[in-house]
Amino acid sequence: MTTKRMRENQIVLIVGGSSGIGRAVAELAGKNGAHVVIASRHARENSDCWAQASDAAIETHAFDITSSEDCIELFKSVGPIDHLVITVRPDLTPSPFLQTEICQAKTVFDTKLWGPYRLIQVAQRHIREHGSIILTSGIAGEKIYKGASTMALVNGAIETLGRVLAVELAPLRVNVVSPGFVEPKPKEIQTYADHFPAGRVASVHEVAMAYLSLMTNAYITGTITVIDGGARLI
Repeated sequence: MTTKRMRENQIVLIVGGSSGIGRAVAELAGKNGAHVVIASRHARENSDCWAQASDAAIETHAFDITSSEDCIELFKSVGPIDHLVITVRPDLTPSPFLQTEICQAKTVFDTKLWGPYRLIQVAQRHIREHGSIILTSGIAGEKIYKGASTMALVNGAIETLGRVLAVELAPLRVNVVSPGFVEPKPKEIQTYADHFPAGRVASVHEVAMAYLSLMTNAYITGTITVIDGGARLI
């Protein structure tokens, strides 16, 4: 996947960027000329680590995506942006459908679906012309795994939301990235990944490259970008 360098000083707001994929996107965007803003529950706790580990200036804001008030206050602090990247990850232990408490499933939906839903309703007024929104789903939205019913449902809903918003918010671009298994993973997942066409799990940097490509290509909208090493094919 080829990407081009971002225009200098574009503002990229990454919600859920303190670790994992979000952090990798922040690092890559910063290295490519963007001013990066990270908003997450643990952003300020990790601000010192950011200062030591990144060459780019990183602005951090404590933020709870499940709070309507936080969504409004965030943009009062940040102001206009060019790209919104949402990589929030709900805290969920996989369990069979019949053993999953509804309150657990509701928490996942409130974090990963309704959180972005309420945030975008506020954010779309603050995204500059030619900007974009990138949502994050996951392999469980398409390939069915036992014990992952909640994630399958929420990921499928996110992908539908992305397509709907690409039409309703046009010319603002809206896309979704659907990662497969990403490092680090337990040994059994690493062994499972040996059978993928790519023969391994992804690095966070490889997944982050997809987000950068979607930010820099002004003709991509309404897509689901799959980064899974062919895992869906087996």
